Order: sequence, then C-alpha cells, then structure tokens
Amino acid sequence: NLFSKIASQNGTLKLFAGGKQIKSLVPLIDVARCFKYMEEREDISSEIFNLTKDTVTVKEVAEICKKYNPKISLKETNDEIPNLGFSLSNNKVLKKGFKFLYNLDESIKEMIYKWSKLIIPKDLEHVRKGEKEFIDKRGKISNHELPEPINLIGLIDSKKGTVRANHYHPIQEQKCLVTKGQFISVYQDLLNKNSPKITHVVNEGELIVTKPNTAHTMVFPKDTIFLNLVRGEREHDNYGVTHTIRHVLVDDSEKDLLLSSYKFDCRSCGNTKLKRVVSLGYQPLANNLLNKKDEKCELYPLEVNFCEKCFNCQLSVAVNSKKMFSNYLYTSSTSRSFREHFIKASTKYIKDFKLNKKKSYIIDVGSNDGVALKPFIDLGFKNVLGIEPAKNLAKLSNKNKIKTFNGFLEKVNLRKIKKNADLILASNVFAHSDKLKEMAYCMFKLLSKNGSLVIEVQYLLNTLKDLTFDNIYHEHYNYWSLISLINFFNQYDAKIYKAEKINTHGGSIRVYIKKGKKVKIENSVKALIKEEEKFGIKKYKTYQEFAKKNI
Repeated sequence: NLFSKIASQNGTLKLFAGGKQIKSLVPLIDVARCFKYMEEREDISSEIFNLTKDTVTVKEVAEICKKYNPKISLKETNDEIPNLGFSLSNNKVLKKGFKFLYNLDESIKEMIYKWSKLIIPKDLEHVRKGEKEFIDKRGKISNHELPEPINLIGLIDSKKGTVRANHYHPIQEQKCLVTKGQFISVYQDLLNKNSPKITHVVNEGELIVTKPNTAHTMVFPKDTIFLNLVRGEREHDNYGVTHTIRHVLVDDSEKDLLLSSYKFDCRSCGNTKLKRVVSLGYQPLANNLLNKKDEKCELYPLEVNFCEKCFNCQLSVAVNSKKMFSNYLYTSSTSRSFREHFIKASTKYIKDFKLNKKKSYIIDVGSNDGVALKPFIDLGFKNVLGIEPAKNLAKLSNKNKIKTFNGFLEKVNLRKIKKNADLILASNVFAHSDKLKEMAYCMFKLLSKNGSLVIEVQYLLNTLKDLTFDNIYHEHYNYWSLISLINFFNQYDAKIYKAEKINTHGGSIRVYIKKGKKVKIENSVKALIKEEEKFGIKKYKTYQEFAKKNI
C-alpha cells in the first residue's frame, strides 16, 4: 500500500538491503471475500487459516510499481533489515474451496490509479470511447479502463423501438459498454429539485457511466447489445427494493417522439459520430404561447451536437417543420432595424450584381412578410418572388402586392416556381431548415447559370464568444460558421467567394455563392477562415468550454 501511494505521486521507492526481504501479500478485496466465504460455511468453526496469495520480494513489488508508473525512482540502500521476511502457506484455505480472484499486479495498478490525480467527470452521466487502441489486419482492440472493480457482467440484448431502465440506483454507479447498435439516453438528477431532463446518444464502442441517484432511460432506435458492468448486487428478485428503484422518466408518447425526431447523422455531411455540445433540457417551442394557464405545454429536448468531420453544429431533435412554420407568429417588418437592414442590402445587391429593374429576377427563400423584397419593389423591380411556408405570412405578403408562393422549398414544389433567377436570397433560412440538402438542391435548380446565391445566417463564432445560449431554440436546427458552410456547399461544386460580418441577430455573416470551378475567392473569405481557425472552431474543446461557461 505504501509503495502504491508513493508511486501514485511520482516519488522514490527506497529498497532497504536491496529490497531482498520477502513479503506474503493478499489483495484486500479477496480478504473481504474470504470473510464472507467463511461466514457462510457452517462446517467451519474455531479454526485458523493463513490468508495469503503471493510471496514476493520487496524489490519485485517496487518493479511492478515502476511498470505502471515509469516516472518513479527505485533507490537501493545498504541499510540493514531485521530479517529476510517469511512466507506463509495457503494450502489449508484452498483445500476448503476458497478461490482467489484478484492478483498482485492488477491490485497495485488499481491502487496507483486511485491515488493518482484524476480528472473526474462532474457530469451525472458521461460517455467515453475506448483508449489505447491497437489496429492491425485482424481488426481492432479498444481498451476501457473502469473507475472501480466489477463483480458481475450482464449481457443485454435490446430490440429496436424498445425502452429499458426508467429507474435509478441509490448506491451503485452504472457502467454500460455498447458492443452493437446505439441508444438515446435520457437522465435527470433526483437529488436536485427542478433539475432538467438531459438527452444524448451512446454509440457502438462507447462506455456510458451513470452516477447514483440519477434517473435514466435507454431508448433504442435499432437492435442493440450492451454489457452492464456491475460492482455489487444486481439480483432480479431485489429489483425495486435495494439496488434499483423504478422511476419512469420516459413514457410511451415521449419514446415515440424521440424515435421519430432524433437526428443521428449530420445534416451537412452525413457523419454519424456526433458529439454533444450542450443540452438545455426539455423546452417549449419559441413563440408558441399558451392560450390558457392550465393548457398543457409541449416540451422537446433542446440539445446541440457537433460534427468533427465538417464542423457543423445542429440540434439533435428536429421538431416537425410544419408544426413550427405553417403558422408563424413572428413578422420581420415589425422591426425597424430589420427594415433598414434590407433597404441597405437591396441597394448593395443592385450595385454589386448590376441588377436590372425590368429584366432581373429575384427570389427570397423564407421571405416572411416580404421585408427583403419590398425595397426592390419600391425601387421599381417587377420580377420578384417570395417563397414562404407560413400560410398567414404568405397571405399577408400577397395582400401587400409582394408576389409570394406559399410552401416549403422542396422538390415536389419546384415545378410550381419560375426558374432562372439572377439572385436568390436566403436570410437565416439555413438555420431554420431540417432538409438542408434538398433545399440547396432546389436553390441551384432555380438559379440561372450566372446567378448568385446570398445567404445570411446567425454566426456561430459570435454565439461561442458571447455565450449567447439564448440563440439556441428549436426553430434553429443548424448553427453555422464560414468553414462549415464552405464544406456544405463544396458538395454542390459551389464556392463561397465572398463573406462579411453583419449585425443582425446579435451577430451574423453574409456569404456570396456561385457555381463553377473558375470562381475567384476573395480575401474576405480567407481572412474569416483564419479568424475561425485561430479561435478553435474546428476543435471540440472549444464547444466543451462554451458548455461549461453556460451551465
């Protein structure tokens, strides 16, 4: 024990007389097991047993410590020792049927680890991947180091569409290793009143650790197999009495909601290995106020995930777009600053793109009440079109003589919309779309050969810097940086050739896009990419820091 403690602190182990003294040792957990074993044996009474497992020299113990912490020093001295030590026989206890389960090597390793300075996750539930992987032509070995020994492994097979857990453990820490499939984990702290319900995904090859007194539920979107790694009791007869207490966190309706709306892959690149940035619990939809105080409020998980492949950030749960946008309460023209913003923008676009009042065709996707198109109409442009899914807003726009198509920009609606636009505008639409690729495809189908697409969207860099977590709500499916936008449009052989910061929505960016390989990239794009990389927009650690500062 002393050597393990010193080794954990990178100290020096002194070996008196060269460490040749003999010691008889036994792991403490085997001592406890033997006490229990003897107590249960009614045929054993008033006997003495030597309980020892390994007979080794002091130097051999020191060398094991050195094996697990190479930073320590071994110092042999010539000091005298009172005796050379002694060994004890364990034949008697072995003949009684007792079996040792733990060895000296692993016990020393565990003690060094336990006494070392550890970074202990504070999350009630955390997920981690295997470490120190070894890969060759035969396959892969992935190692998961556990925070404590285990005495039971449960092999659990779960079918697609089912739910497990809906309980908590008063004392035990739960550890589950997914060997096949994945599940949505929902958990809640039971020791703190009004704590939120949190969601995240556990993928194949990942270990999830849940702290005691944390209610948790597993929802399975596919057939899944996992190992339940237990220290302590887990008898089925005692379920609901000792080790596990029933606590329904997810009912059938919530299960159906999660299975139908959870987004497991990146909307931009399709990567399925997403990482959680922050979970803000279950929240109501923005702008959907209740009519009566006793009316039930619908709640949905509000969780942001990060894609390490294309650096996209997105919500994990996609609420049905028709539910949010078919009758949209927010009208952009009520904001004076917004009206002025689009007046200035229209003047800029007319100059930059040399737009012609009679010939140029302009489309605004997600046109709201026509706030971005009205300045063009006021300047004499006749050939403009708004595309707006909210029936109430499309009706209002058409009433105000701003021609507007009521519907989502989807493939099924393309034949209803005039093509060959010289300019397509999309203000904050790329934050509001769950079907990014279909929308982008349709935009390029509507755009003329030499036309330009101009997108304005809330800027992720500002959100991270300013800690504006209030920009996270269900209407905003996606959170964009310039780098993630570039990666997205590369799929369509389209280039972002110009980028600029604007002041809307607490900090946004405006990007200019054209198709073609000969498009010249302006310095504004290069400068903004450099700024994002310096800030750490590609590093997951940046997003973890954002979460820590907000929660």
